[in-house]
Amino acid sequence: MDLNKLELAQSKLLLLYIVKGADNLFNDEKLTKFVLELDLLNFFYFKQYTEELIESNFLCLDSNDNYHITTDGLNTLDMFLDKLPKDILEHINTNLNECKRDIISKKSIVSEYYRDDFNRFYVNLAIKEALVDIFNLHLEVPTEDYAQMITKSFEEEPDEFYFKIIKIFDV
Repeated sequence: MDLNKLELAQSKLLLLYIVKGADNLFNDEKLTKFVLELDLLNFFYFKQYTEELIESNFLCLDSNDNYHITTDGLNTLDMFLDKLPKDILEHINTNLNECKRDIISKKSIVSEYYRDDFNRFYVNLAIKEALVDIFNLHLEVPTEDYAQMITKSFEEEPDEFYFKIIKIFDV
C-alpha cells in the first residue's frame, strides 16, 4: 500500500476511534474542534473523510446531529485497531477524557428561556449532578432581553447564583 493510501486509511480509522471513544457526545462542531486542536487532520480532509465515512455507513448522525459509529464502523475499527500508532491513541484518549468531562459538566448546567403562545417569557435555570436536579428555578420574566441577561449570568456563574439563593433561605 503506498503512503497516501496508508495515510488515508489511518486517518479514517482515527476518526472512527475518536467517535467511538466520544460516547456519542460529539456533534460536527465538537468533533471538528477536537480533531483540529490535536492537529490530526486539516479541516478539508477532515470534512471529506467524515462525509465518506457517513456515505459508507461507518458513521451516522442521530436526531441531535451527534456522531455515532455503526456496526460496520465498529467491525472495521476492531479489525485494524492494531495498525494505529499507540502514541497517537494515548494522546487521543487523554484528550478525549478531558473533553468528555467538559461536555458532561456543561450539560449539568441548564440555562434557557422561551416564549409561550401569549408572548410571555420564561427562564429555566437548573444545576444537575449525576442527572439529579440539585437546583431548579423556573420563572416568568417581563422581556426577552431580561431573559437573555438572566440566562447568560447563570451560565457564567451558576454556583454563585445557587449560593445567593440558598443564602436568602438561610435563617
